[in-house]
Amino acid sequence: GVGIQVPAGRIAAGRTRWQTVLLARDKPSIYRLHATNSLMVEVDGAARTIRVDAGASLDVLAKRIRVKAATGGAAHVAQGWYVLIS
Repeated sequence: GVGIQVPAGRIAAGRTRWQTVLLARDKPSIYRLHATNSLMVEVDGAARTIRVDAGASLDVLAKRIRVKAATGGAAHVAQGWYVLIS
């Protein structure tokens, strides 16, 4: 089947603080995050973070998503976008 991607928002996060990009009130949904620069992703307060490299995408089932720029890169700010998949 073909899914429709509904735009949800843009990501612009620094290295020092986590930025909440999504806080859903209802049930968890699947979101696709696309990183223009490398970023770290925390899903629903998990102790483990996920690194998304520049140019890569990640699908997550979540109610809350927080991001920050990944360390070790040249950029101090991570940029990208996310969309609702289902």
